[in-house]
Amino acid sequence: MFSEKAVSPVIATLLLILIAVAAAVLVYVWVTGYASSVTGTGAPELQERIKVEAVSYKSDTGDLVVYVRNIGDTTATITNIYVIEAGSNNVKGTLSFNVDLTPGDVTSFGTDGSEADNEDDSVDSVPLDEGVTYIIKVVTKSGVEASLSFSYST
Repeated sequence: MFSEKAVSPVIATLLLILIAVAAAVLVYVWVTGYASSVTGTGAPELQERIKVEAVSYKSDTGDLVVYVRNIGDTTATITNIYVIEAGSNNVKGTLSFNVDLTPGDVTSFGTDGSEADNEDDSVDSVPLDEGVTYIIKVVTKSGVEASLSFSYST
């Protein structure tokens, strides 16, 4: 009553090849994912990172002080601070430094005789307009940047 039919040898061979290829692809994906995760969790490289903590501006004297923290793992050398008008991207002033910040340190940079005073004597003060938004951009020797926007009112 029941007729028994077998799978033809050609179909059986194709199914076995298909299963083997699928298994090989899965093993390849698993191994490459595992290998990349192993190399990614090795010893972390030291990173240079800075953060602009605060800005102080005295409108009567034009004195600007920028407080920068080294939040990285290595010493960062601060080389330039730019004061940029946000609306027009005009650079209102550039302060040049060559000051090393060790990890965790906060240093003040400015035109008022602060701890790390401006080495470029061409900028004694930075005249800013009240109510205008400015961007302070701090740059290190290796090109790492940090910025903070601010405006002042009297």
